[in-house]
Amino acid sequence: MKVREALTEGTNILAAKEIENPALDSQIILGYVLKKDRLYLLTHDDIMLSSEQADAFNKLLKLRCRHIPIAYIIGEKEFYGIKLHVKPGVLIPRPETEFAVEETLNAILDIKKPKVADICCGSGAISVAIAANNQNVRIYASDISDISCEITRINVNSYNLQDRIFVFKGDLLEPFKENNIRDFDVIVSNPPYIPKSELANLPPDVKNEPESALNGGLDGLMFYRKIAFEAPRFLKPQGKIIFEIGWNQAEAVRKILLANGFTAISVVKDYAGFDRVISGSLNY
Repeated sequence: MKVREALTEGTNILAAKEIENPALDSQIILGYVLKKDRLYLLTHDDIMLSSEQADAFNKLLKLRCRHIPIAYIIGEKEFYGIKLHVKPGVLIPRPETEFAVEETLNAILDIKKPKVADICCGSGAISVAIAANNQNVRIYASDISDISCEITRINVNSYNLQDRIFVFKGDLLEPFKENNIRDFDVIVSNPPYIPKSELANLPPDVKNEPESALNGGLDGLMFYRKIAFEAPRFLKPQGKIIFEIGWNQAEAVRKILLANGFTAISVVKDYAGFDRVISGSLNY
């Protein structure tokens, strides 16, 4: 089988299972098997696959047909210009989360030695992206998931950031309380924020991601309430809190922030024009 034949066959197989981008996914999977980029495949489409390569390609196609996300299949996801290791059990970084990174980088731009907490760190996407773009920051990342802490440490080590990103296993800000780590300039978080009742309606791909990283409780706001309530004890005076939010949660989260002593609240929209990041400053 030649490359072009494999790509055609892969596209047809994925399309029959109603995979959203069958041609693109076929190219990504074959490129992963051959250790080549998509441009190489398209310009060398007459190269013959070995039987081992064809078998590996077909095996991975079957995974994709079960709506296993591409990022899990190839073991990585690009985010904010960097490649992050991911695997099943950890939330796959989304482009929308880049807005939380951007807001945090702006917030610490003029601080000489900024100190940031990344709550519900997942794959470490936010932490690594911030540290890769600010050479003076120290980041304390926490997650309750063993897999998330493992993957975050792998990504931290991949970019030699272990002297500036410190990973703690535990619930929200609890590890920092236990270790007496306070005085953060910024607390940033992309917490689970999907209402429990909506989990059953998620796309098939997303249903293969960990529910614990998606389930935001009955109304999707459980973690915003918990973090906003605890945050003032860990922030410096006038310290900032930055949340990624669901498209329709800005007003509800704004009220939560106001009730917990935050002012100067602002909302940033994402690439699609939806409310995506909300921030506020401690008013004392």
